Amino acid sequence: MGVVPKGLLRRPIEPAVVSDLYDAALDPQGLRGLAEIVMAVGQGSSAAVSLERGNSFEEVATFNLPDKALQDYAAYYRRINPCIPIAMARHPGNISRFSDLIAEQDLERTEFYTDFMQVHDTVRAMGAPGIAIGPNLLLQVGVHRSRGSTDFDGNDVARLQGMVPHLKRAMQLRRRLSGGLDINAGLAALEAFAFGCVICDAAGHVLFANRAAEALEAGGIVTLTTRQGLQARNPGQSRQLATSIGATAAGGTGDALILTARDGTRVFALTTPLPVRFGGQPGHVLVTFRSESAATTLDATALQQLFPLTTAEARLALALAGGHSLARYAAEHKVSDNTLRTQIASILHKTGTENQRELVRLLGLLPPVDRMAGVGNS
Repeated sequence: MGVVPKGLLRRPIEPAVVSDLYDAALDPQGLRGLAEIVMAVGQGSSAAVSLERGNSFEEVATFNLPDKALQDYAAYYRRINPCIPIAMARHPGNISRFSDLIAEQDLERTEFYTDFMQVHDTVRAMGAPGIAIGPNLLLQVGVHRSRGSTDFDGNDVARLQGMVPHLKRAMQLRRRLSGGLDINAGLAALEAFAFGCVICDAAGHVLFANRAAEALEAGGIVTLTTRQGLQARNPGQSRQLATSIGATAAGGTGDALILTARDGTRVFALTTPLPVRFGGQPGHVLVTFRSESAATTLDATALQQLFPLTTAEARLALALAGGHSLARYAAEHKVSDNTLRTQIASILHKTGTENQRELVRLLGLLPPVDRMAGVGNS
């Protein structure tokens, strides 16, 4: 379009900004946070982000603009914005300045400029009206500056253009996660897992981490917030993890690794490619972590729902599943050897297992979820 000098068509965005962008795009409360990031990257004084299907908005948000500006634009002024049809006819997915689409003196003579841009102090503007997100679904972004400000320059345009691919992928992910469910349903499922779950890009930049992963970070096993991507405590293991994530994102099937905590405890990690249908674009990786010292997530209630165990039998089965020795259990609960033998025989019979090893294997097959994860969070 001749909008920016050659070589400045797109500037890379800081990894931390990309991570924040995905967080904002997945916010179930709306897109206001995303509008704020767009404004900051474009170095404007206000911004707007919207999803449009046909002639109607499906989602829209502004930052640093009054509610009336949004209401006025949606009700009338979007239809008379003189720059939209020009940009749509040229390169709808590219960032352009209004001043590159229409001569300033011509813009100032329009009703749109007089009654909207001046009223809401958005007299300098750049954006893209038609970033394709899906069938008949377009993302529109706009950044504005107030009167007395200089117009956006080529570097501003290039910086915001560098954000467009990330905006597109993030909004596709938002739409896919919202398909028939709440926007965060997929991520909420990961929160319920009692082991660490991290979604990252090919460079290891964290897009999502559940509470169990955050607990591993608090324990010094991994670092989630570094700009270098997901990191392990040990530098050598960190390099192995980064290599595995990169290879998995590039089409690999994933790997199994061992990370170590400060006390030598092993943490088992698996890298797995996320299906393209989940994020709309290839290159996202699910990394899961589980410590060998992780406590069992089973409880007596669940065991008694599965098998006709007495309270004492359920308590003993949980101890065996947690790796406790019979001697320790007997001492803690003041149970005789004869009573233990009787209870174990009853547990094996009721669970259909032949021995303690088979019992522990069976109990280990039950999914490790935190059944209290959603309690009190509605």
